[in-house]
Amino acid sequence: MQRLVDARAQLSALLISRGPASEVHGGAARVGLYRMLQSEYRHLRSRHVNAGEAASDEQLYRWILDELRAADEPAEVAYRGGVRARGELAELREADAGPLRFPADHVLWVSGGTRGIGLLTAEHFVARHGVRKLVLTGRRELPPREQWARHIAAADELGQRLAPLAALVDRGVELEVLSVALDDEAALARNIAAVKQRLGPIGAVVHSAGVTDFENPAFVRKPQADLARVLSPKVSGLDALVRSFAAEPLAFFVLYSSVAAVVPALAVGQSDYAMANAYMDVVAEARPHGLPLVSVQWPSWKDTGMGEARSAAYLASGLEALPDAEGLALLERALTSGARVVLPTLVNPSFEVSRLSARRFEAGAASSPPPRPASAPSRSQPGSAGAPSSARVAAAAEALASWFLDQLAAELRFDRDRLSVSVPVQDYGIDSIMISQLIQTVAKRVEVSVDPSALLEYPTAEEFANYLADEHSEALVRAFGSADADAKLEPPASASPDRSAPAASPPTPAPTPTPTPTPTLKSTWTWGTDAVANGAREGSGREIAVVGMSAKFPSAPTLSAYWELLRTGRSALRPLPTARFGRALGYYAGLIEEQLTFDPNYYLLADTDVAAMDPQALVLLDAVVAAVHEAGYTPGELKGRRVGVYVGGRANHTPDPERLGAARNPVVVTGQNYLAANVSQFFDFRGPSLVVDTACSSPLVAMSMAVQALRAGDIEAAVVGGVSLLADDRAHQVFGQRGLLNSGSRFHVFDRRAEGIILGEGVGVVMLKPLAKAQADGDRVLAVVGGIAVNNDGRTAGPATPNLQAQKAVMEEALAHSGFGPDDVGWIEANGSGSMVTDLLELKAIESIYRKRSREPVALGSIKPNIGHPLAAEGIAAFIKLVLMLHHREQAPFLSGEQPLEHFDLEASPLYFPRAAEPWSSRAPAAGLNCFADGGTNVHVVLGPSPAGYSPSRGPLALPARVPRVVVREGLAQSSDPRSTPIPARITGARPASPPMFWDAYQ
Repeated sequence: MQRLVDARAQLSALLISRGPASEVHGGAARVGLYRMLQSEYRHLRSRHVNAGEAASDEQLYRWILDELRAADEPAEVAYRGGVRARGELAELREADAGPLRFPADHVLWVSGGTRGIGLLTAEHFVARHGVRKLVLTGRRELPPREQWARHIAAADELGQRLAPLAALVDRGVELEVLSVALDDEAALARNIAAVKQRLGPIGAVVHSAGVTDFENPAFVRKPQADLARVLSPKVSGLDALVRSFAAEPLAFFVLYSSVAAVVPALAVGQSDYAMANAYMDVVAEARPHGLPLVSVQWPSWKDTGMGEARSAAYLASGLEALPDAEGLALLERALTSGARVVLPTLVNPSFEVSRLSARRFEAGAASSPPPRPASAPSRSQPGSAGAPSSARVAAAAEALASWFLDQLAAELRFDRDRLSVSVPVQDYGIDSIMISQLIQTVAKRVEVSVDPSALLEYPTAEEFANYLADEHSEALVRAFGSADADAKLEPPASASPDRSAPAASPPTPAPTPTPTPTPTLKSTWTWGTDAVANGAREGSGREIAVVGMSAKFPSAPTLSAYWELLRTGRSALRPLPTARFGRALGYYAGLIEEQLTFDPNYYLLADTDVAAMDPQALVLLDAVVAAVHEAGYTPGELKGRRVGVYVGGRANHTPDPERLGAARNPVVVTGQNYLAANVSQFFDFRGPSLVVDTACSSPLVAMSMAVQALRAGDIEAAVVGGVSLLADDRAHQVFGQRGLLNSGSRFHVFDRRAEGIILGEGVGVVMLKPLAKAQADGDRVLAVVGGIAVNNDGRTAGPATPNLQAQKAVMEEALAHSGFGPDDVGWIEANGSGSMVTDLLELKAIESIYRKRSREPVALGSIKPNIGHPLAAEGIAAFIKLVLMLHHREQAPFLSGEQPLEHFDLEASPLYFPRAAEPWSSRAPAAGLNCFADGGTNVHVVLGPSPAGYSPSRGPLALPARVPRVVVREGLAQSSDPRSTPIPARITGARPASPPMFWDAYQ
């Protein structure tokens, strides 16, 4: 059905049910969907048709043809006695069933009762009907009751949840709180039996459990797993409850349904929720096993539950949100009304019950939105004589915003009335490709070149239109201007309203327009960057020293070779050899040496283990040994110390089955954690040992964790590394499928020639200590980590689409914690994605944070034109580059950016690209590092130089002699099969007859 609807063809969708109302028919779980689909999508008609129980097949066929030809649009149709009837709501004539009574010795069972309306109902029955035995169930398992007081005293989130439960106990209620999956019928039966044994018979059930999904409002975009999650408690969960309580002496069995089940216009964006609740209504009508079922189709509650609905559709419906007192009073009436399905509500004076059956609401009573501030003239021609007036620019911007939403609705195949000018476009589930298409459509209509990052920087239709009004006012007025806009400064209330604006309360005689209510989908998230930036900076004593490093990157097998590659401005990118993966891929890459060797004896590892291990784990071991010796330590000096191991990486190793079977310790072969654990075991490090995977920011996220542990005193030193080897061609396949691979020989960054990424590989390790301890120990201090911050982009238009505000926030936070000011930073090592839009956003973010109030020059650089994108080793490669530059007091040249991006005036900005190695200016001694990963985890690090006047007493040590007897990567593929991998490890020499003892290896 999702595919049919998304095809955009004219469609009639009928759900036909046949049988008595006393049976739950097979299509019951889809009734709500067929009622509401035509309200969400204009290109189709849909309805549920019930043919009763007496219709013959021939009659049914005729009725189906009649429905397909019908000109009306009811959501519900029934044939009774051969007559077609349209389903409508009518005011209920309540039966006089007397007051509701509940036996004192019976148990009230409330599913979803630990919070929200379920808990409110339980409290009501305790206060109003004297319930003294209560079972509340919920998805979340709560702590034992003896721990409640501690949480309540702490006033944390859990304590706030527990407080009303404790209040029930204080009132003398025998309370049991259970965490039980409603669709697990066996577990449910066990819990019911246990409750009956402890508390007595169950006298009534309130089923208020439910789940909503606002992440994907469009029916065609809802994932199957999310649909199942919403349906579960109200479909399979209800079925289990009905069967489990079939023999209980229930006074009532109330189901908490929703108005979305029966009012199609209010189900738009909630198709799954409408399905789930309509199913409960069908079950209540059928009353299986003679259970006293009543389904209550609740409208919005004002004080409790999901909060008061303020959508345009809800405001136009005439229904009022229910305060708690009125809602509970209506519940009492519903339970004594004699009805099986009932919609209890308050209505406003203009309410018409027939309106609720309409396909959609036309919110004619909505007042106009407040006038938008007039836009300034275009920056390209400030104050020009022919510039349009502010009123015409404002009118054109408003027209553009509405037209833009028309285009968005067409792209999404979504009802235009559901879109709002104030909702970020990514909240509607669009991707980066669609954003690019929309930008191109706007540029063509306005006939200007539009910044491709503009819709990411100004993500709502209103903000985007205002941006275009500022930048291209004359072109905007030419495309969308109105001839009579100059006659008034603001439109009257009778002007055509923005179709996306929600309906408001009836207008009052106030002289200014009444603001419209906040739409349901409007984002309420804001970035608290100002609070961070204006907060107190970290005090002294929190600086972290870099005391040792090692590196193995393309054309740079050692740390000194890496520095030489960078300072001389060379590129290590070269064509991928055909032999590498057994076939020609046609790409360039940054590759370390083809043949990798390893000495099992030195590391006290069995030959059979090494032969099967991930080569990444082995090159990382070598890199840590090199970093420790570069710091001036032998392994023996660090044995048993509180040293943490923090690795950023991703295991991509599939061991050869024969070698895995021969391994003495197969767990070190298959476990990703052993990338770090091998290091801790060899050195006998006693601090934390862990692996972090946040894509290319992995090693810097790991570093952030290490810095926190060092500052807290949990460890005395940390080894932080990042590693990534191209074991096969899977990375090229994935990035190629995403359209992100560059087929050329140069990796261009901040350059209009940018065409995507060129992959690389490598490993890097740094050793960190608190600065004060490093100085006390006489360590070399190569650089100092002042501030480090981590955040995530949150929802964007796709996994590779950045969030400008998140990038600004992470830079601002790290800078605020570093002890430096923006002008103290003379270099930014950029993320540099090789994509025009993302590079453009990063330039804007850097300038906004580091040169917002100053024109002092700041240099930009990136490792990627030198060595490619080494994936999970990117962050550590860039960090080591910065440390090397700070240590040598020299800035390395940048190998791209010769053709500046079209929509960023580099010459007019303080940002520049150094073209040759040059001394580091003392004016701006610090440096910043950006790493923005796939998946949105961003890191920014601020580093400073070694303290002036400090002289270390410890220096680098020579590496120990090792005999690399095992080839862990040959570099020649076994076959031309596309899935082939390099030849696995092989033994090249015999193990010595008398291998060294464990302690000898440290000596």
